[in-house]
Amino acid sequence: MQVTELSSKGLKKNYKIVVEKARIASQMEVELKAAGEQVKIPGFRPGYIPMKILKQRYGQAVQGDVLKQVINQVTNEFINEKKYRPALTPQINIEAYKDGEDLAFTIAFEEFPQMPEVDFAKITLNRKVYEIADKDIDAMFENIAKGNHKKVRAEKGAKAALGNIVIIDFKGSVGGVPFAGGTADNFELELGSKQFIDGFEAQLVGAKEGDERTVTVTFPKTYHAKELAGKEADFAVTVHEIHDKEPAEIDDAFAKSKGFTDLETFRKSIRGQMAKEYDGVVRNHLKKELFDILEEECNMELPQGMVDIEFNSIWERLQEAKKQGDESLASKTDDELTVEYKSVANRRVKLGLLLADIGSKHKLEITREELTRAIMQQASMFPGEENKVVEFYRKNPERMKDLQGPILEEKAVDYILSKVKMVDEPISLEELLEDDGEDDGGIKSKSESKPAKKTAKKSDEDAKTEDSSKKTMGKKKAPK
Repeated sequence: MQVTELSSKGLKKNYKIVVEKARIASQMEVELKAAGEQVKIPGFRPGYIPMKILKQRYGQAVQGDVLKQVINQVTNEFINEKKYRPALTPQINIEAYKDGEDLAFTIAFEEFPQMPEVDFAKITLNRKVYEIADKDIDAMFENIAKGNHKKVRAEKGAKAALGNIVIIDFKGSVGGVPFAGGTADNFELELGSKQFIDGFEAQLVGAKEGDERTVTVTFPKTYHAKELAGKEADFAVTVHEIHDKEPAEIDDAFAKSKGFTDLETFRKSIRGQMAKEYDGVVRNHLKKELFDILEEECNMELPQGMVDIEFNSIWERLQEAKKQGDESLASKTDDELTVEYKSVANRRVKLGLLLADIGSKHKLEITREELTRAIMQQASMFPGEENKVVEFYRKNPERMKDLQGPILEEKAVDYILSKVKMVDEPISLEELLEDDGEDDGGIKSKSESKPAKKTAKKSDEDAKTEDSSKKTMGKKKAPK
């Protein structure tokens, strides 16, 4: 094996390697002998077929595999000898090869950068300190009461107002022609909930039971149904009933209906849930501050190939989000988005490498229980298909790496936070929730968009299911 350095600049390495024909011939004989054990040629017993005949008959067929094997072997030997650590799979390009001659190929790759040594004890972070007051729990119960309301039929002659629930029939048409998904009977709609496209609900304010109205709206240009996007539609609406929402009475009976012995036990449970959620917000703030410091202080060259892969992944999701009408992206040009998200890609790669290095240096490991918990968390994202998700990971153990990365990153963060200096910063609950600190830290690469902001101001029982005739979301499907 002859090695010639073609270029070496920073992390980028480029070499030419020449493999002697004798090594290729030797590997060819190994493969042909193995084939000779299996094939049948008239006049010869398997395993006793002359090499000359095997080469004539099967030489071309096995040559491709032989070259791949030799290139892989030589590449691994070279990398191990030089003690290189390629960041990505090396790029191989065969320059020249003829049967019976030497093999010449080039190998190009980028190394992992030298990780900087960080003295975490010199890092100071501001830890948000908050207190959950009784009024905060009272506010939570007010929302729970509203979320568990009961409908009370409005008095005869009452006019519908925002917050009322109306039972309606509607039939939509564009240019007098009905369209699919634009018709429903006895549909329950809360005015002001923004379940329907803008303008629909407001035009029912003031209506009485028995009224018939024509509601005219214009579908957004980014509407998911392209045949309706940007078009004006008329809805013939009949109002059958109007209901007020009467909040549930929060007492011992209500607490028991939720599985608690009494109201006081329920309050303690709510306090615990709020504390757990707000502790998560505090951790998000710490992580964001920590990541900002690490990004600023840890200067190192990054493998451009990794940055490009990360950016391309982000860009693909951005383009999909733009197609879906993400208004936050509409005001920016592609050039502006490119600059912004190339910075994000760099941040992600840098912090990902730093955290992975910390995990390796300090031998951070994932327990079976943690991995099982991660699988079940993934499964919970696909209601009704949980078993499919679990089965997917059972049949595809290599995909476990998708779950292991985030777990190891969190463990690395925990390790760093155990070493840094913390300065407590008292803060009100309102201030804490103004910015939940949610930040991908530049290390998440599976999803560009953040999860919905969590606050104790809403109850999970406030969630509403949207009808297919309005703004719809496709149901997530379990991986196959």
